[in-house]
Amino acid sequence: MEGTRSLRDEKKAALRDELSVTTVLLARERGLDNVRVEDIVREVGVSRRTFGNYFSSKEDAIADRHVQRVRTAAADLAQRPDGEPLWSAVTAALLAPYRAHGATGSSAGDQSGLMAVLATPGMQSAVDRGARTANTVLAHAIAARLGVDRDDPLPGAVAAAALSTLLSTLESWAASSQAGPLESMLVAAFQRLGGGFDRLHA
Repeated sequence: MEGTRSLRDEKKAALRDELSVTTVLLARERGLDNVRVEDIVREVGVSRRTFGNYFSSKEDAIADRHVQRVRTAAADLAQRPDGEPLWSAVTAALLAPYRAHGATGSSAGDQSGLMAVLATPGMQSAVDRGARTANTVLAHAIAARLGVDRDDPLPGAVAAAALSTLLSTLESWAASSQAGPLESMLVAAFQRLGGGFDRLHA
């Protein structure tokens, strides 16, 4: 029975991911204002009601990409070597989903499409909601790594710094006309900020 529940959960997670990715791709291609939920569900082959079981809007579907990547990073952080400095471990964990999904290129099309999505009215509130969820997820993983209570302010502060660095770098990359690979910009940004945090050992 447990195996059945696990398989069902995996199928739900896969469908959630497909809906989110499809929304991002359509928004980059057409502009978010020109994408309807009907377009998304037609591409995926599900009903509008099914979409509503996962997301309240197309904006939330896009913002969910960030949340799910942070969930993956949080799981990866738990597996990082115990002796690795905290900020180095957090950086590696946050970069891993981007590397795994091939999101480290420097395509002008990727940049302009992403910028168009981020600049869409209504998108910012969805990003903010997703950022709060992501911060909680990462803070809990950092608390577990440090062996401190979840109510301790330190994990939340580290998570906020890391995720703010990630999002601000992503926006800078999307807006720049001379940006190199996203991965290089992310690594450089984390390195600039990380000296003090790396003295916080697990």
